[in-house]
Amino acid sequence: MKRVVLTANRVSRPQGSICRLCQFSTSAPRHGLPIARIPSTRPAASNLRLQPSKQTNRLELCSPLLPTRRYASATTTKISPEAAIKEIARDASAVHQSNAAASNEVVVDLLQRCQRVAESLVSQERDQSEGPSKGEGSAISSLLDLEEKQTAAKNKGKAQSSQHPDARLADSVAGIAIELLKDEKVFISPEALQSCTETLTMLRRAEHFPEIFHLYAYKPVPEEGSSPVKLLKANPKSINSAVPAELANKALGVAIAQKNLSLVLAIIDNTFCAPAFHRAKIFKKAGVPLVGIAAAPAACYALASWAATFQNTTDPNVATGIAFAATLAYVGGTSSMGILAITTANDQMERVVWIPGIPLRQRWLREEERAAMDRVACAWGFKDPYMRGEEVGEEWASLREFIGMRGMILDKTELMAGME
Repeated sequence: MKRVVLTANRVSRPQGSICRLCQFSTSAPRHGLPIARIPSTRPAASNLRLQPSKQTNRLELCSPLLPTRRYASATTTKISPEAAIKEIARDASAVHQSNAAASNEVVVDLLQRCQRVAESLVSQERDQSEGPSKGEGSAISSLLDLEEKQTAAKNKGKAQSSQHPDARLADSVAGIAIELLKDEKVFISPEALQSCTETLTMLRRAEHFPEIFHLYAYKPVPEEGSSPVKLLKANPKSINSAVPAELANKALGVAIAQKNLSLVLAIIDNTFCAPAFHRAKIFKKAGVPLVGIAAAPAACYALASWAATFQNTTDPNVATGIAFAATLAYVGGTSSMGILAITTANDQMERVVWIPGIPLRQRWLREEERAAMDRVACAWGFKDPYMRGEEVGEEWASLREFIGMRGMILDKTELMAGME
């Protein structure tokens, strides 16, 4: 049996705390033929970073303080809501103290600044309410009802305590916007109304909406550039005095969330029930169809005259009369069926329907009013369809009476669930 002779290394090297890969890499290279080194196509690490100058140290590029340096200017220039409110109040007081009529650009700019402050307050309130709920509690304690109640009560107390300064600032912002629009030297333009409505909606200050909507229609218009201010009488029935339906629905949603029935009805009276809203609806939605109906006879006669030239068996005048009568009957029949389908549509009705005998034109004009009443009834009543009609209370009785005075029925018996 042959034996294998083991020979020791000539130089014993101390073995330290080093991985085997590094140990093999530090060993002496083998002697062999030289191999041509292929240049790497991978970009160097220094090319992947931004180098502001050639003297920039490599350690500075890898330093974790780089993002802090990058956003240092943004954090230092940030203005607190308190300072922004003071600045807006100072600019608004300059408008109040002026003897000349304020320009629309200045008023809209002030209201947009109030809107941005309101957005920041709402975001801060949201962050404060979501922060404690994410950080507290554990997977085991969440299974215990007692621990959950204690955590919820603690978070609710913190949220309420943190809302006191936000409520104070919100009142300040809302007061600045309201006082600015109430000034006789300020003209309430559609842009100003939209910005003020957005601000009050975010701040949940719905008690000011009826006054703002009333001023939008009845406030005297100041003549721009006049000093002293010259006031012109406003036309509350003009289509320009109508509150847009989008803004009215936003204000109505805030009032419904506060469960203030008198405020809800006041908003509906100053928006959807206003004569200006009805005129604006006719002008925007029924203007083009009415023009088409008025021009239909002339168009039908021109079409009939052109069609009578393609025949030679009948007198041209007789053929024109027959074609004119046929085309006019077709256009009149189809348009009347379309109008009837639009004015009698009731698929959108849920709890509030029209009393029989209301003209179709009134139903179409006041559809937004009926939809608002339907929305209020659904918010105040039971959610279960089979429990509807069992509501009691003073507010519910007043709401039912108010809806009946407007030519509508709340919870018609034959249309309720189970009463078909």
